[in-house]
Amino acid sequence: MDPVTHAIAAFALLVLLLGLGVPVAYALGLTATILTLIAGNPGEVLYIAASLFEGLESFELLAIPLFVLMGAVIAASPAAADLYSVLHRLLSFPGGLGISTIGGCALFSALSGSSPATAAAIGSSGVPEMMQRGYPPRLATGIIVGGGTLGILIPPSVVLIIYGIVTETSIGSLFLAGIVPALIIVLLFAAYVAFAVRQHERSSGELSENAGRANSSGAGLRVVPFFALIVGVMLALYGGWASPSEVAALSAVGAVALVSMVYRVTALSIWGQIMMKAVRETSFIMLIAAFSYYLNQYLAFQGSISEITALLLDFSSNRWVTLFLLCLSMLALGLILPPFAIVVIVAPMFLPFVLSAGFDPVWFGILVTIIMEMGLITPPIGVNLFVVQAIAPEVSLRDIMLGSAPFLGLLAVTAVILCIAPGVALWLPGLLL
Repeated sequence: MDPVTHAIAAFALLVLLLGLGVPVAYALGLTATILTLIAGNPGEVLYIAASLFEGLESFELLAIPLFVLMGAVIAASPAAADLYSVLHRLLSFPGGLGISTIGGCALFSALSGSSPATAAAIGSSGVPEMMQRGYPPRLATGIIVGGGTLGILIPPSVVLIIYGIVTETSIGSLFLAGIVPALIIVLLFAAYVAFAVRQHERSSGELSENAGRANSSGAGLRVVPFFALIVGVMLALYGGWASPSEVAALSAVGAVALVSMVYRVTALSIWGQIMMKAVRETSFIMLIAAFSYYLNQYLAFQGSISEITALLLDFSSNRWVTLFLLCLSMLALGLILPPFAIVVIVAPMFLPFVLSAGFDPVWFGILVTIIMEMGLITPPIGVNLFVVQAIAPEVSLRDIMLGSAPFLGLLAVTAVILCIAPGVALWLPGLLL
């Protein structure tokens, strides 16, 4: 079996196993194992365990469980509702409720680093509130689906950490590079929400957006320490005072302390649930990372990665055409695999082309992350679609998909802006690092 056929067979078998309901991590491992037994050297199966441990031996991976713990702690507190309440109170113009929801997603993303967690935490308050104030169900749920995608771009981002590790790219540079594109996405989302609200008001009358603001005054004092935590973490990381793993530890300890003191969360039963949630999410991520590494090593050993790289370099004289096809393939993978699994498999395979074509690896990491964001909300199986359906079961999945479509388009616009002006991502790292 030639190297390219190996890669095609691996993808087909992976899709089959996922379609049969095999968990993602085990589907990745079984794909490499079955192909090794059928088309490779069966003796290599003896080295599976060593390969899995090798894939997790990076010290920087320690940042992942710590950031996951930070997100789990904050998600279990009323911090998301307080952030949302404060922004709702500040933004009193038409469309302010929807825009405050986008802002709440952005701020909570900076605390949790997770798209599904952001969609669930903000959506549980935001969707009922917006629908109560007269927002159409499609717009209310679409705002949450779209806003949740910010979770894997705004630092701290597990996807950017894994990309930095597998490509040996500075994680600090990646975090900085994600800030300006994230702000652009927030502004585009906010502009669309304001436009959609205005169109709805013209056809159906005004929305009652000012109701329910009086009870949010106490939330402002409670969220100040969390803003201070974000600022402190960013200063420690970008000031060179701490490594990403040390910053992650600081974030986790700070989140535990703030939730304990600000929200008086002291019950051991609650903390036990938080710790178990963090352990489950970390195990899920680490297993996928390990088995993705194993599959990647198998393809590299068979020569598939080098052969695919050569084909990419020879495919077209125009590097942008090739890059566009790569983005389409990553978007397709995003329909069946979580973002960090795609990064582990795809980044080492595509990076040689990226470097040979003259693209910056930091810039490419941000582009990949935006494509992964698109995968999270692309019908029919985008993860965020089902997260929002779970918190708003009265809204049909079809309406949620239609409501999320404009946000999917705006993410695509951001990706185009990034390609036209790479400095959007590279300016801040070049300025501060």
